[in-house]
Amino acid sequence: SVMRHASVIEPVIASTSLLQRILSHGVTTFMSNWKAYSIIPFVAGFVGWFTNYLAVQMIFFPIKWRGVPFYRVEGEPLGFFGWQGIVPAKTLKMSEAMVNTTINDLLTMEEIIQRLDPDTVADKLLPSSGKIVQPFIDELLADKPTTLRSFASSYATDADGWVQQKLAHTFLRDLTKDVQNNIGSICNLRNCVVEMMMSDRSLLGKLFQISGKDELQFLTDSGLWFGFLLGMIQLVVALYWDNPWTLSMGGLVVGLATNWLALKWIFEPVSPLKIGPIVLQGLFLRRQNEVSADFAKFFASRVLTSRQLWSSMLTDATTLPEWEKLLANRFAIFTKDATFGAVDLQLKSRKLQAASAKTCATLFNYLSDLHGYVDEALEIEQTLRARMMAMTSAQFERVLHPIFEEDELTLILAGGGLGFLAGLIQQLVSTGSIILPRFSFGDQTKLISTLGSIIGLYAVSLALKP
Repeated sequence: SVMRHASVIEPVIASTSLLQRILSHGVTTFMSNWKAYSIIPFVAGFVGWFTNYLAVQMIFFPIKWRGVPFYRVEGEPLGFFGWQGIVPAKTLKMSEAMVNTTINDLLTMEEIIQRLDPDTVADKLLPSSGKIVQPFIDELLADKPTTLRSFASSYATDADGWVQQKLAHTFLRDLTKDVQNNIGSICNLRNCVVEMMMSDRSLLGKLFQISGKDELQFLTDSGLWFGFLLGMIQLVVALYWDNPWTLSMGGLVVGLATNWLALKWIFEPVSPLKIGPIVLQGLFLRRQNEVSADFAKFFASRVLTSRQLWSSMLTDATTLPEWEKLLANRFAIFTKDATFGAVDLQLKSRKLQAASAKTCATLFNYLSDLHGYVDEALEIEQTLRARMMAMTSAQFERVLHPIFEEDELTLILAGGGLGFLAGLIQQLVSTGSIILPRFSFGDQTKLISTLGSIIGLYAVSLALKP
């Protein structure tokens, strides 16, 4: 019995003794250079924060490509030796994707254009009615006596004439109805949004920065405490593995892991996952109502404004010909009705077509008084907000996630590269040299460190330069 009891105790004593030796070795190693070991988790925390911060900057900046103009592919952020923000570089692709996956499902011009009241539109445009139709008068009466042209111009622009005002109001009201009935052919919503984004490549980035402000801040800040926790593990490894490469490899792991973990935490899980009393869901998806309000407000005030819609419709090569046909048809019907059939303009008439083209070219100049009413009546902000709030989690996730997906691997690898560089610097501070497998740079450490610093500073300047 005593022997059996002793056989049980011996392994326990042995394991306890082994644990004590392990702990003793760790403490002894730590105390041999406690300053260097103590800063490992703090350096890892800084590396995690800095790599995540730089990753966020690289998403949006610089707006224009910066680097050596030796080789690059348009639409790609990374060139031979340079960088352009992911969003500015891929504005065309991202804008088209956003229209296809978000806007088209939430907003249709056929629906919202019906919210305009034709009589109200006519009232707003009435003071400019004479100027609007002036190209028709000039073109159609070009070969008529000057007195007739002058009379027609004066008659059309007479603001006090009751008959003229009545006719002008009828023309503008019916023209508005034509626009409502034919909006599918005279308005290309995709082109309107994409053209606006391409004209100012910072605009899409601003939309994402406002909508995802909390997530982008989390992506940056999380690097600090993710990095610190990983740094504690790195410290323990360094105590028992006497290899200078533990610092640089640790930096690589910290850089990779902090970016990857933060990105995963923002968007996953997509649907709420309940584990006991805890409900897990991606940070972005939890803020669906708040993001919907920010997204809708920005989109309605900066992208799909009345001014942008009309400008796009009257200049877009895919819609302008339809506009010219619509105006020519409306003016032909109007003149026939106003003259009780005495004037019957042929739609294929070159003069009528030329007059309609000139009217389209100048029409936008006379719509200033209309924009305020259109912005209010279309209710784009309210419509977008309500429908985004009603989206499923899977649908809503596609609003912001695409900007990370485009070059998610690039961002993670960039974080790893910068973390590795920071680890080398930490190794240099701790040991006085940089040692790579099978290679020792010895006295060249200073030269290589200087070169690495120059490259690192250049990369940082590229990312931060707007």
